[in-house]
Amino acid sequence: MSGIVLSSSVRQNLLSLQSTADLLATTQNRLSTGKSVNSALDNPTNFFTAQSLDNRASDINNLLDGIANGVQVLQAANTGITSLQKLIDSAKSIANQALQTTVGYSTKSNVSATISGATAADLRGTTWFASATASSNVVFSGAAGGTTAASGTTTLGATIGTFTGTAGTAGDGTTALTGAITLIATNGTTATGLASNAQPADGDTLTVNGKTITFRSGSAPASTGVASGSGVSGNLVTDGSGNSTVYLGTAGTPAATVSDLLTAVDLASGVKTASITAGAATLATSFNQTASSVGGGAVTLKSSTGADLSVTGKADLLKSLGLSTSVGGGNATVSVNRTTSSGSLGAT
Repeated sequence: MSGIVLSSSVRQNLLSLQSTADLLATTQNRLSTGKSVNSALDNPTNFFTAQSLDNRASDINNLLDGIANGVQVLQAANTGITSLQKLIDSAKSIANQALQTTVGYSTKSNVSATISGATAADLRGTTWFASATASSNVVFSGAAGGTTAASGTTTLGATIGTFTGTAGTAGDGTTALTGAITLIATNGTTATGLASNAQPADGDTLTVNGKTITFRSGSAPASTGVASGSGVSGNLVTDGSGNSTVYLGTAGTPAATVSDLLTAVDLASGVKTASITAGAATLATSFNQTASSVGGGAVTLKSSTGADLSVTGKADLLKSLGLSTSVGGGNATVSVNRTTSSGSLGAT
């Protein structure tokens, strides 16, 4: 078989066709990728420049996505603020309506009364009701047998309890106890103060019917220096509810006396009351009550008509006052019970 012989013109045409096919392939590749330069072989400079621009465009698109997300967050926050504003407007509207609404009632009168010596356990207090009547046949007086009807003069409480201690002396052992004897002194053997083991110290307390009497050294404060609601009277500061502080003074200048202590006991039991104005307390014995006292060297304790009396404190102090036979730094208790009589409804 003889070989194929191509003329120069045919060979030129074949080369042209081959070149055309290459151009078609390049064009088709560009159309499919959308890029005029698809590899570094086509145009190294343009290829790497285009690749850098593509990367930058991608970064910008990512930033745009972040900005879009931020815009959505701001829109959500704006929606929340708008809702809160609506709630505030609604609350303001309700408040304005409430201010404009006429009150549905008006005060006709104010009635108040103070019951002297009243406590949480006994609201009858120490008041004697002169105008009270007892007309029901099921209300009886405290007369023996329990069948005597109460009369219009029968008191609602019981008969005052009385306890008179044994005669006591001052620290010298011979001077009779009086209301003027001070609770402390320069020493424990003077004729003007209690014996040394009986003298109360700063911070000691007595408990009387659940109320507290606290002993403090030094002088009582001025009326401007007491706590709000409290009042000062002599060597005593009372809160008006039965709790008191007794200021002892100093060993060189004693202040509080036996009478001051008995006054504090009476305030706690309700036998006495305190009227407080601008830090000053005015003390008074409640109606139909009898204050505790000292006479003939002996202390006499009185209960109120509304409650029995219970005094708990340092045994040595109570013994020095003739109220107890117990001794020592521990506590002792003195009780004064009310009695039942035909003139009262009885102790309850």
